[in-house]
Amino acid sequence: MLSSFKSICCIPNNDDHHSGKRKYQCRCLHGLNKQKQCDDNTNSNDDHSCAVVVRAGPHGLHVFSSRNIKAGSVIIQCLPLAHSILVPPGTSPLDECDNNDDGRRRCTRCFFREGDIDASGWRRKKFGRCSKCQVTYYCSRSCQAEDWDEQHKLECKYYVNLHKRRSTDYSASSAEEDAVPLLLRTFNKLKFMRDNDNNEDQVQVKTESSGMEIFQHEDTLVTCGPEHFARMASSTSISNVNELLISSKLKLAVDLMGSHAIRGKTEQSTTDAALTIWGYNHEHDNCDTNCQGNLIFHAIRRTLNAFQKNNFGIFNSLHSTVGEGVYPCAALLNHSCDPNCILRYKFGIPVANNCGDEEEGLFHSPILQIIACKDIIAGEELCHSYVDLALTTKARQSRLFETHGFICDCKRCVVGGCSIDLPTNRGDWDLWPLRNGLRTSGENDFVDDSECPSLINIQLDDAMIASNGYSESELHTMNHQSDVLRQKARQSMIGDDTAGELQCLKDAIEIYSNKRNDRWLSPFLFDLYSLRCEYLSALLANGRILDGLEQCEHIVSFLAVAFSHVGCHPLLGLQLFTLGDLYSGVSTLSDTRSSVEDVGCHKKKAKAAFLWAKKVMLVTHGESDHMVMTLNDNLSIL
Repeated sequence: MLSSFKSICCIPNNDDHHSGKRKYQCRCLHGLNKQKQCDDNTNSNDDHSCAVVVRAGPHGLHVFSSRNIKAGSVIIQCLPLAHSILVPPGTSPLDECDNNDDGRRRCTRCFFREGDIDASGWRRKKFGRCSKCQVTYYCSRSCQAEDWDEQHKLECKYYVNLHKRRSTDYSASSAEEDAVPLLLRTFNKLKFMRDNDNNEDQVQVKTESSGMEIFQHEDTLVTCGPEHFARMASSTSISNVNELLISSKLKLAVDLMGSHAIRGKTEQSTTDAALTIWGYNHEHDNCDTNCQGNLIFHAIRRTLNAFQKNNFGIFNSLHSTVGEGVYPCAALLNHSCDPNCILRYKFGIPVANNCGDEEEGLFHSPILQIIACKDIIAGEELCHSYVDLALTTKARQSRLFETHGFICDCKRCVVGGCSIDLPTNRGDWDLWPLRNGLRTSGENDFVDDSECPSLINIQLDDAMIASNGYSESELHTMNHQSDVLRQKARQSMIGDDTAGELQCLKDAIEIYSNKRNDRWLSPFLFDLYSLRCEYLSALLANGRILDGLEQCEHIVSFLAVAFSHVGCHPLLGLQLFTLGDLYSGVSTLSDTRSSVEDVGCHKKKAKAAFLWAKKVMLVTHGESDHMVMTLNDNLSIL
């Protein structure tokens, strides 16, 4: 039965859109070959069977591959239940700064950025703004109309009320208050779904006595409607409910949800109606009967907790977070510090009609794609990482427990789980990962094979925290000194003291870089990597290309080690892209300090870096991504 399934996609079927109905379950996207714009590598092996099966396990539901999957394949792709544009820290959505990045607005529905190349030709050159709240922007009338019905209507009333109160009641928002727009957009979408739901078309998850969960229809794998959302994981105990009563913004949100919930239904109280929309009731185990006096506030706290544990930061091609989304289907995947999947997003993909043609001016919400970052064998659990994989095991464990409430016991977190080959002589560690990667990237001969040192296999975390001759107190002192210098650098930047900023960052790096025969530190320390990234940005902002190149080489070496067990990671691909640009730039500098031979070597290194970047980014970004296309252009002229 499993072999009859096709690729997962929760994009609504084309006929649902034209019939005026939306079936908000996850379903197969028929005619997948007509949707190349949103799926670069799907089914590269021409196997159209379902890629996954869901089973109950020790950590709730687990997703497993049902067949072999090649690295770079799109395993799952889905639309958000709800999503919102990121509001920069320290700002308000009511500010006149707009919902932009790099000075350009984004469409609140499809996340397309104003001024980017529009292949459809249907978008406005200058995005329009909601005339009521003056906060959200849209690339087309169709996007605005669709977002109004599904998500923005309630959010709009919230912003209008904030505008009225702002002159007398404005204070810095808490983290919970910052989540209110997405909370309201989610509630609006759940209400919209329930109002438009056709019970005869609901497809429920069936559980066999064996414990394996399978799905009874060829075109449906996971129910991604209200019932699925209501069962998303949250903490078993939600405390401090009374704390919510202090916030006028959260009380306003509760009032708006209550009045919106009873529209067309007068037989329920506002509280009961709102709880029904959320899916929190006595038939489910998500309703805490001990909180009768504050059920609605308890429900909101539970939802905010579920957001923290399940929501996804929506990031662009530069891996910068631009929004947040509720993707219940993707939330089925568990965490691993040794993942076989990564995430990427597609913005502004046109909606196709039942003939396979694009709907004029209507674009999908951000599409989340779960990608195989390495070859996966049938029966292997599909996992992605909830935290930064460049962190050490101790740091990852601490962050996971703080945000998700569990201690990871994956392969990497177990001693002996992940290892890497490094030179036997620790003095050769610094740039060897970079040189080895460039040497093996193909089509280059600037590194002689005879230069390859003897290697030793070492545990990955040991490689990233190794030291000799330093006590714990000395390491603590070094970290404190570097933090002080970093803070001074930031103060210098604010004061337009460029020289002071660069000197402080350089001094901070040298704290970790001083070496003696009897004492040494790993060049792959996370704090050192973080400093180098900050220093690189400052150097490039001030035109120090050669010095920036040196730092970028060390950064790539770190990332090649930190992500060695992943196979392909977007941050590695992006830094390799930057490194290739820097090599190219150095080779054309008129005042270069390099010889003619070095200039030729830099061109070869540029090509090798671009080739390595392309290998990574074809997986992490996809063939149609504009950065991959730029890589192809760069390679064509080298």
